[in-house]
Amino acid sequence: MRTFFLRTSALAATLAAVTALSGCGSSSTSSTTTTKPGSPATTTANDLPATGSVDGLILQVTSSPRTGTVGSTTIKVTATLKGTVGAATLHFQVSNAPSAKQGQPATDQSVKVTGPGTFTMPKPYSPTKSGKWAVTVTYVPTDTGNSTLSVSGLPPVSGSKPPFPQLVTNVTS
Repeated sequence: MRTFFLRTSALAATLAAVTALSGCGSSSTSSTTTTKPGSPATTTANDLPATGSVDGLILQVTSSPRTGTVGSTTIKVTATLKGTVGAATLHFQVSNAPSAKQGQPATDQSVKVTGPGTFTMPKPYSPTKSGKWAVTVTYVPTDTGNSTLSVSGLPPVSGSKPPFPQLVTNVTS
């Protein structure tokens, strides 16, 4: 009985730490957005991968670096798919547009996937001008009728804060 209690206490401490790290607690550097079942859900925390989920699929995205200079910065992107992952295409985009609704990405690369795993943007992107460069990764299923899922550092509307600031690289001259 004592071993069970210790494991329960350790589990409770671990869950409390995960809850705090996942943005479920109140913090000025993280937030959580949850939508109705079947709709995409997202979690933001500056020190964790940007994460979205829909229909049993989890998409976690990381990009680096956070800062750099023109001519010496190369943006690298990694996406991890977990859960119910069918045949699909992952689209990797890097853009300095003011929002997801404006402009074209500076690069748009894709990778075919057939199941869970970790995938990288085929060719890292080197910005040719200063600005805030945001990464967007979109999971597009091969079968029609299945849900797509995007995880992005671009704000949905010009002037708003990006939903995943850890997917933004600030490039200076």
